[in-house]
Amino acid sequence: MYYMESQSFTTEACRCVCDTGYLKMAEISKHMFESACRDLHCSEILHPWDRSCWSSSIQTYKDSFIGSARYYAVIHLVQNALRGKKVLERNELIKAGEYYIRSTILGGLISGTCVSLSCFLRFLIGRKMNYYTYLMIPNMMNGVFILLEPPSRRGLIINLFSNLVIEYWLRSLQRSGYISLSTSKQTFIFSLGSALLFYLMRLEGEKKNRTPLLWLFTPEKVRRKTDDTKNVCPHDGPCLKYIFKGSAKYFSVGLAFTIAKTILPKVRTPLKALLSIRGRHLSMAFFFGSYIGIYRAVICFLCRKRGYDSALYALPAGYVAGLSFLFKSNLGFAIAALTGAFKIYSTTLYEKNILSEKFQLPLIMYCICQGILFHTRFMHPDVCPSYVFNLMKSVSNGRSDKIYKRLLEILKTASV
Repeated sequence: MYYMESQSFTTEACRCVCDTGYLKMAEISKHMFESACRDLHCSEILHPWDRSCWSSSIQTYKDSFIGSARYYAVIHLVQNALRGKKVLERNELIKAGEYYIRSTILGGLISGTCVSLSCFLRFLIGRKMNYYTYLMIPNMMNGVFILLEPPSRRGLIINLFSNLVIEYWLRSLQRSGYISLSTSKQTFIFSLGSALLFYLMRLEGEKKNRTPLLWLFTPEKVRRKTDDTKNVCPHDGPCLKYIFKGSAKYFSVGLAFTIAKTILPKVRTPLKALLSIRGRHLSMAFFFGSYIGIYRAVICFLCRKRGYDSALYALPAGYVAGLSFLFKSNLGFAIAALTGAFKIYSTTLYEKNILSEKFQLPLIMYCICQGILFHTRFMHPDVCPSYVFNLMKSVSNGRSDKIYKRLLEILKTASV
């Protein structure tokens, strides 16, 4: 792994190991990048497959749209499958096709224009390569293409990228020794986030248009006392059946994810892949199943104990359910719970006109987050969320890895 002190290029500081077939750097400082790359032609560091900016863009855009089409085909297929039979309706199928095309164009344009904008910015600043105009600023600029997505999907994507930036910042602080992200601390964050999220979700349960949110589970509406039923819980039928049915359902979902994750990379030998599944592979299933089961059990207990239902019950229920995080601790999950709660709260602020809709805060947030994340993938890969690696590699059809590999070769040569 490469590591370089920010003030000097020394051979001792440059230590390399092979990772996934090519050299991977721990961190690339501003001084290190500009010392080695400032005077390079853009073809050396942005499009090594073709010296011309114009002709290279043809291949770049071609690969970007191919990669984007493949990547979003899987994403939309899974999302539509989770919607069940409803997606088979004619209008829903047309809408699903439209959304897929929009996402494909979004990915293709962001990936393709990244190189084009970086070349253009280099030209504007005197044909010099800059640490920030290399990837960060171009990917902030092309973030406006998020407007191609419909508002319902746009919010989910912005929320995801916000989560990833927070995860990157926390990992950076941990690496620098400012904080320690132990499993117990992550569990506390997840429990707190779950409590707030479920509470806010139940509060807006009566709304016709709820805040679009991609989460493991959507809690039931609060059952009002005026309902013509003796059941005080937010469900019909026996409590035990309700609890175990939900737990079994989400255990199955977690198991399906695990099986898919295990089999897909070994699609040519599915039987062998299935036989390789061990007890540790069930952690996702136990996490999903216990999370929903505990939440429902606490809600039912409090409803029976107090004799009525309340949105406030989601606070202790969500917090206790968060302990299931111990089965599958993941920093991204912990952050997502809190940011999901913040998203619902921000929707309330917009509805009360505390935040003006004229101020495009979500769009600005997305542009900044995208620029930071794509910059981080190259300059700080050791603390970059793995999702960003997969996203860039898939949508660019492997071009991002080629550019990164070339960057490392240039830095290695400069350090000798």
